[in-house]
Amino acid sequence: MDKRQVAAVFIAGIAIFAYLSFIGQFAASIVVMVILIIGMTAYLTVLGKTISEIPELTAKLSQDAKAIIIRNSGNTSAVHIHAAVVPLDIEYDVPEIPAEEEHTHSLDAMISEAKVVITWKDMKGNLFSHESAISALGKGGEDDLLKPMFPMFDIKK
Repeated sequence: MDKRQVAAVFIAGIAIFAYLSFIGQFAASIVVMVILIIGMTAYLTVLGKTISEIPELTAKLSQDAKAIIIRNSGNTSAVHIHAAVVPLDIEYDVPEIPAEEEHTHSLDAMISEAKVVITWKDMKGNLFSHESAISALGKGGEDDLLKPMFPMFDIKK
């Protein structure tokens, strides 16, 4: 947290104790709830900024099933990308994929079904990984309409 935020929480804590001693429990509980809401808002703002700085890579199969397309749908570049196509024993490296860009890796033969395991680093050097099921028949994949748009709890590394 920022020093200003910590100072604001400290001052609010002192105000709560003063309020408890002079006014009463009902009014003090309202003040406690307001302070907790402000604290949660500050924490979620910092967490949202951290989440937005993470590149998110997903893989899909091209329409002719002869290429793997890796898309970076995050807001920052992904570097040192390693992709492994399981069980076809295909591995390749990509130096960098900028934000909102795609990288296409051509294959010699068509793929019917496989899984792509992608590992990458963000600009700060944090390591991430993701598995994408790819299929020429359209089943599986990352186009799940029920998948949450935002992480529900915390950052999964």
